[in-house]
Amino acid sequence: MTTDSSGTMRFLPIGLDVRGRVCLVVGGGSVGTRKAVTLAQAGAAVTVVSPVVTAELAEQIRAGRINWVEGKFRDGHLSGVFLAVAATDDDALNAIVVRVAGERGALVCDASSAERSQVIFGAVLESDEATVAVFTDGRNPAQARRTRDQIAGFIAAERKVGPQS
Repeated sequence: MTTDSSGTMRFLPIGLDVRGRVCLVVGGGSVGTRKAVTLAQAGAAVTVVSPVVTAELAEQIRAGRINWVEGKFRDGHLSGVFLAVAATDDDALNAIVVRVAGERGALVCDASSAERSQVIFGAVLESDEATVAVFTDGRNPAQARRTRDQIAGFIAAERKVGPQS
């Protein structure tokens, strides 16, 4: 996490229990797919709004893990939503989703703009021993994933060798 000149963090790294909570992802491309799948794995009740979806997302929909509203986003899709994720390639649409979700009291993640987000997703590593999330304050998700993978390598190496004392 980075801090500004006053020492204030932009994002507080926390764990958020979304089990059974209604979460909306606007956008069915690769970014929307990653966000929707992550939320579903965390137990959220996920709906994706998009005219089209990726093959991976279509598989999740067929399996009943994610709901799909085929079409364009409308304000009414945010009714009762706990967390909304704007994940389209249309910056203006993402901004609308953020504004309307905020007006309705939902937490908001704009996958294209950390500045418009209240929530960001970290690169997550789960093992039997720990859950680790790496954040770059939304500036460099690829670096977060590389760092997560390096940590996974350290954990795997420690398992093979055993803890050092």
